[in-house]
Amino acid sequence: MKKWVSLILVLLFSILAVKPLLSQGYFPMHDDTQVSRVIVMGNALREGQFPVRIVSDLGYGLGYPLFNFYGPLPYYVGGLFYAIGLDSVVATKIMFGIGAILAPIALFFLLVPVFGHVAALAGALLFLYAPYHAVQMYVRGSVGEYWAIACVPFILYGLLRKKKKHTSLQSIGISSIALAATILSHTILGFLTTVGMGIGIAAYSIFLLVHKHFSITRVLVPVSIVVLGLLLSAFFWMPAMLEVSYTTVTQMVTSASTTFFDHFVCISQFWNSPWGFAGSAPGCIDGMSFKFGKVHLIIAGISFIVWLFLRKSKQMKEKNVYLGITMGVVLLLVFLMLSLSTFVWKQFPYTAVIQYPWRLLAYGMLGISVCGAYLVSAFRLPILRIGVAIGIIAVTLFVNTKLFVPQYIYVRDSQEFERFEELRFTQSKISDEYLPLDVVRPTAASNVTKTTVSGSSPFLVRRLVDHATALLVEIDTEIAQDITIQKAWFPGWKVSVNGSEAQPRVTQGLPTVTIPQGVSIIEMQFSNTPVRTIANWLSIVGICMIGALYIYGKKTNA
Repeated sequence: MKKWVSLILVLLFSILAVKPLLSQGYFPMHDDTQVSRVIVMGNALREGQFPVRIVSDLGYGLGYPLFNFYGPLPYYVGGLFYAIGLDSVVATKIMFGIGAILAPIALFFLLVPVFGHVAALAGALLFLYAPYHAVQMYVRGSVGEYWAIACVPFILYGLLRKKKKHTSLQSIGISSIALAATILSHTILGFLTTVGMGIGIAAYSIFLLVHKHFSITRVLVPVSIVVLGLLLSAFFWMPAMLEVSYTTVTQMVTSASTTFFDHFVCISQFWNSPWGFAGSAPGCIDGMSFKFGKVHLIIAGISFIVWLFLRKSKQMKEKNVYLGITMGVVLLLVFLMLSLSTFVWKQFPYTAVIQYPWRLLAYGMLGISVCGAYLVSAFRLPILRIGVAIGIIAVTLFVNTKLFVPQYIYVRDSQEFERFEELRFTQSKISDEYLPLDVVRPTAASNVTKTTVSGSSPFLVRRLVDHATALLVEIDTEIAQDITIQKAWFPGWKVSVNGSEAQPRVTQGLPTVTIPQGVSIIEMQFSNTPVRTIANWLSIVGICMIGALYIYGKKTNA
């Protein structure tokens, strides 16, 4: 009962973080394409596309394989609300809010078994009200990132959950699903989380070997979690990795004006750095804040001192182990965000993909929040634990809630977000890196194509059915001519003319076919490549394995 009361308090206190989402209007952010992504995802779901890979309107209306590469999970949620009839801005705000509130709930469930419900309440709210969470929500608008980091506690929850002195099969399923959700929420954090788990498994194996406790069974559990998580999310990450060469992502990354090594954090910025709504820049002065925050760092420091005094306490043994590992990880993360770690990162081949070392702040704020839970749990008397928890929560809310506000709020009719020019030009030019390299980008809204097909001579369109993944156009022409289809050519498209498969000529990223005099029917269908087919089947295998684990685990633990 106490646990559920504490969980209700987590939800109630979370309202302050999402309060701006409850007001009328919308707000600017770095990644100001969220509403448009929800709209196109919703439209794709309405058309029956699943998994959604390619969308209409974005990509200058040429068909954009956005969700073949960009973490789709939050947009499935927001798009579903839009697809069933909710206002596009409201659906987007719901997507924002769910990700924000999921974070403290996830950490609460992770912390309760080890530290108790009062300490878990304090830790959960420290996590939610970490300054970098406010940066993610109201400065950067990095929905995928804070959805991803909200899933990480569930990975640990399933991994650390014990039943009858052994990790249950159902717990493996929980962790696997959470890892898959992390990967599906944000490609980069999903990659970092998976790599981090791999490094953790290797370190754990070495530890067991050194202490002569190594066994396949002990290592099999975390390995199984990683394998199952990768299987469940294979339908996304496999095509994202193996088909990215068909886009301009690599060129965009390599041609950026700054590199990964220009965005290290100065150590003073962890304590305090000016709040702002601009971007990251080389040096110690940035347009946005990278602080852990004074409250969080003071709590972490006190918890470390308490740990030093109680590290030999038998009653605190399990808690001390958790805090020791947590503090070690946090210090490693801090080191990796400083320029001192340059020599380490230079051994890592994917820094250009990660883009910013300060992304690790997401994991750091999670670790520091665990420190807060430890500090509360260190007090044996319930009245003291409650008092310390109240103090931590009160100070955290007093200092940090003011950060959870956007730069400003503006009122705009939601239909304005759906306008032709808004989607096909304004939003498209913000993010067009998943188009093929040779597609000509319009420089003005007036240059965006407004027709589905174009030809070298006049013709009459008798019938037109145009969806994100399918096109049927019936054309009547007085002479044979070339018809250019205004859809970006991407692996998976197949074209037929009058029922016969055609091999189009692709010029500037657009396919062209020749039709004879008279009435012709051109059909274009987006289908799975071998990579996507294999990836889809791997995910189906993963789902079946999770189902089997659940059923068998339920019988075993009955």
